Amino acid sequence: MALQFQQEWQRIQRLCSREPKLRLRRLTLASGVLLSGALMVRLMPLPGLGSDEAEPIQDSLWRSTGVVRQSVVDLYRIQRSQQQEEAPSEVAADSTTDSPSPASPEKSTAASQSAPQTATATQAQPQAPDAAAVVVPENVIDNVLEMRVAIARNLSSLDVGASSLGWVIDTDGTAHCDIPAQTSVTAYPTATGIDFGGCQLSGAVWLEADAGGYVFVKNGWFKGRVLVFNDGGQIVAVNFVRLGDYLSSVVGSEMYHHWPLEALKAQAVAARSYALTHHVRPASDYFDLDNTQRFQAYKGINMETINTQRAVAETGGEFISYQGGIVESLYAASDQIVQEAHGGQGMSQHGAKDHAVNGYSYEQILGVYYPGTNLSRLVVD
Repeated sequence: MALQFQQEWQRIQRLCSREPKLRLRRLTLASGVLLSGALMVRLMPLPGLGSDEAEPIQDSLWRSTGVVRQSVVDLYRIQRSQQQEEAPSEVAADSTTDSPSPASPEKSTAASQSAPQTATATQAQPQAPDAAAVVVPENVIDNVLEMRVAIARNLSSLDVGASSLGWVIDTDGTAHCDIPAQTSVTAYPTATGIDFGGCQLSGAVWLEADAGGYVFVKNGWFKGRVLVFNDGGQIVAVNFVRLGDYLSSVVGSEMYHHWPLEALKAQAVAARSYALTHHVRPASDYFDLDNTQRFQAYKGINMETINTQRAVAETGGEFISYQGGIVESLYAASDQIVQEAHGGQGMSQHGAKDHAVNGYSYEQILGVYYPGTNLSRLVVD
């Protein structure tokens, strides 16, 4: 398996190192292969070809593919649960002796440190939409691909927390600190790592919540988990979140959630194409894109609604393609901004709303703003 991964990664590197030869006016394209041969492109009613894309497979846990990384993180969670279950029996055994022996260094390293002393109440957790009301296709890329979105950068301190019991965990799984539910703690960079209110960890840690919970970073709640690391004395936080969950927030962050569903669906497809493009060619070694309008606005679960979830689910896996490439589908609020910022190439969000009001489907809306392109879908075989 390791040899197969290495060979696949070498093939990915060769493909992604090539400069794209095809361009549609000012729209940029991305090409390559996506994660593994288990994915394929399925053509939509609009005739055309699509392509896949790739995420680097690195030795480091937090740079590996989503499936591999999640498996290791789940293993760490099981180990922590076992340690917590074993702790009471160890204490009971020690109490029967006159001179209990101190815990071994190995157990001290792997065990949870005490809750941070500076923990404070977080912001009120928003009410997440009832996802059960939305039918999400299971075999699309939205449920497989994990985006890396920078949600805090170059800070001297950072508040983090969780809605349920949370942890910050060294990326190698050797040490962690508990964060009580509905509390936050301030992280500070140190010379050797990161200090979480007196709990000292290495320079790169995972922030995650117990099953079904959300993580709190800076001033918002997010799905998935967050990598917090010390970058030369500055704190950076990167949300690792499934593509579908990411897009449900992007659609609500970029458009008003009460706009016509067809406009929201056009936004979902455009946002997915844009995200896939930047997953192929990430903004940094550490993240694909950030959460600002420089890329795509992303505000976590605060901006998710049933409508934004429907827009993503009903366009599951669909992206804009052109002759074997993924189109970097630029868009802006109005035709004027599209003209000024993108030379007239891209979708007007207000224009998309107006077209939807006039009865256009999302496919027709996309056809207006991305002429000559096609609609394709990435599915899991």
